[in-house]
Amino acid sequence: MNRQIKVALVAALAAGGCGWQLSNPFDHFRPTHLAPPARVVSVPPDDADHLSWATDEQYLVVVRKTCRTLDVYRFGDRIESFPAVFGLGGSGSKLYEGDLRTPTGLYMIVDKRSHPRWGHFLLLDYPNLQDLHRYWLAMEAGSIPRRGDAYAGVGGAVGIHGTDKPGLNRRGVDWTWGCVSLANPDVDRLARLVPVGTLVLIED
Repeated sequence: MNRQIKVALVAALAAGGCGWQLSNPFDHFRPTHLAPPARVVSVPPDDADHLSWATDEQYLVVVRKTCRTLDVYRFGDRIESFPAVFGLGGSGSKLYEGDLRTPTGLYMIVDKRSHPRWGHFLLLDYPNLQDLHRYWLAMEAGSIPRRGDAYAGVGGAVGIHGTDKPGLNRRGVDWTWGCVSLANPDVDRLARLVPVGTLVLIED
């Protein structure tokens, strides 16, 4: 199965939460009205330390907003875990520019650069097609605020970066305008570890 499709399916099915366990995500596609096959292969449930569905991924980043963590997996095994803080807008996915929320969904690191304020900035490919679809539905429903004669835009320039507010990061206080913020030593480590092209799954 194509790598992006496989992880996107998992992203759609993952029920986040600290200490969560996710059984084989593809079981959700098995019709309930059919008898189980004669021979059932048991798949042990995933936990936060091992993701069996990610064993083909050289690196995968999983951000769990509820747990306030950013975890790095290598071929399905967690190798790093960093405390993280998020957007001032609270829970829920980012909908438009200025809502101060951190997006949820499946993204990719598309650029890495040094940053004078935050040490490093790892740019994500927000907005993706799912974000644009959600935005247009919200606009049709009248949920996007207007700014003058135009609607607020969908936004962009969302990424993972360090901090110029280390005290807020240490206390777990959300302060960004929608990005994921790590302590500066942690974002240094992350920037050295994961390449451009790494998938980033952000869960609420």
